[in-house]
Amino acid sequence: MRKGKIKAILFIVVFLLVMATAITLLLDMEREKKEVESLGYDPYRATPAPTVAPTVTPMPVSTIMPTPVPPTPAPTPTPTPVPTPTPKPTPTPVPVGKVIGTGSFVSNTGVPMNVRADWEALLLDEQHVGVRVKVYLESYSIQIQASRGAVNVSVGDNYQTADTPSLDIDDNVNLHSSLIATTEHVLNLAAGQQKSFPVQVQYLFRGTYFRQEIDTVECGGAIDLMR
Repeated sequence: MRKGKIKAILFIVVFLLVMATAITLLLDMEREKKEVESLGYDPYRATPAPTVAPTVTPMPVSTIMPTPVPPTPAPTPTPTPVPTPTPKPTPTPVPVGKVIGTGSFVSNTGVPMNVRADWEALLLDEQHVGVRVKVYLESYSIQIQASRGAVNVSVGDNYQTADTPSLDIDDNVNLHSSLIATTEHVLNLAAGQQKSFPVQVQYLFRGTYFRQEIDTVECGGAIDLMR
């Protein structure tokens, strides 16, 4: 009976000790929890694992090449208009060969033998005219030999010399005109001008006719030309 009471007391003591220890542990845990909560950390709360951001592999960015800008063309300069030249009046063509004057000069020897000079003026170009002189020996019967440089003709400042042929005329009834020389002369005479040119004709006869000794036969004068 006595042993049973002792066991019962021991059991009660052990039980009280266990309860006291459990209460003490609970109180300690409650105190620690409050302290941790005041610090913002709860050791008894499950701490979630940190969220790891997924690694995103960047997509390759295609580089867009800029479109080349064509160079701005230089402005085309406006051409300066060239003034149209005033057309010059077309000159009237020169009628080359047109006769602009004729005439004759005759000597006076006192015997029936004389020199006649027939002249003719023609247009050559815009600045010049030509004068052709034909020298005739007028006579009845006459006999002469050919002679070099026997006729001298000057028109203006142009001088020409000509040879004469031989003549053999046996006729005392009719007066004959025999061509003994022809000379040509170029004179300055522009369009619209008028000039007078002296003419001198000389024939070196150097013989006798009708029993009269004659050395030189001359004729001449002036010719007026206008164009």
